[in-house]
Amino acid sequence: MDNEKSKFFYVCLEGDYALFTNPTTKGGGENVSCNAPSRQALNGIVDAIYYKPTIVNIIDEVKVINPIQTETMGSRMLLNNMGADLNYVTYLRDVKYLVKYHFEWNLTREDLKQDRNMKKHEAIAERSIQRGGRRDVFLGTRECVGLVTGITKEDYDNAQGAYFNQTISFGLQFHSFIYPKSSKEKLKSCYTETVMKDSTIVFKNQEDCEVINELSTYSFKESSQFKDVGTEYEEYENF
Repeated sequence: MDNEKSKFFYVCLEGDYALFTNPTTKGGGENVSCNAPSRQALNGIVDAIYYKPTIVNIIDEVKVINPIQTETMGSRMLLNNMGADLNYVTYLRDVKYLVKYHFEWNLTREDLKQDRNMKKHEAIAERSIQRGGRRDVFLGTRECVGLVTGITKEDYDNAQGAYFNQTISFGLQFHSFIYPKSSKEKLKSCYTETVMKDSTIVFKNQEDCEVINELSTYSFKESSQFKDVGTEYEEYENF
């Protein structure tokens, strides 16, 4: 039986700066942003809008509305010996993205089966979008604050970004993490060929990524208590 899916949600993300760090540039301490956000980065943003362990947010597409521009800034970093070093960070500047996503049930959490009320989760997600998210939104890193606004399906479908009628390949780029479901599993990172067509990147499923690496530096945490969706829905009704 297929997992139940929510309806699609559409949001606009804007910010003066963004930093979706390219992992190949981190070794020397000088970060350079990828040209577009990864699926994992967008997952973190929509999780800040609304997330519970009962659901899994899944990014379907992103539209790059503004032209890709970069700006390099110097930042003074403190060293262990109380000295300082000058590092350079290359940010994306004046960014605007339209994101299409949905959520599905987290089937690994059968203990939360009683919390699977699709209509209430969808209603809370919509209201969270209207309020700009339940938590602060950052575009890749904490110093890059993002603004979230809700848009309609028509807004999304009719939007033509800066690279409409173009096909651009960004090469092999980071896609997302596969997080372990138990302490016996390892964290995995997925990389895939990333292509933007008509200003839109359609994200692959994790299992379709060309490169999947196992990582060992991850500590698995057991789940904790949380509010059921009925209680949260009532709190939103009375807000």
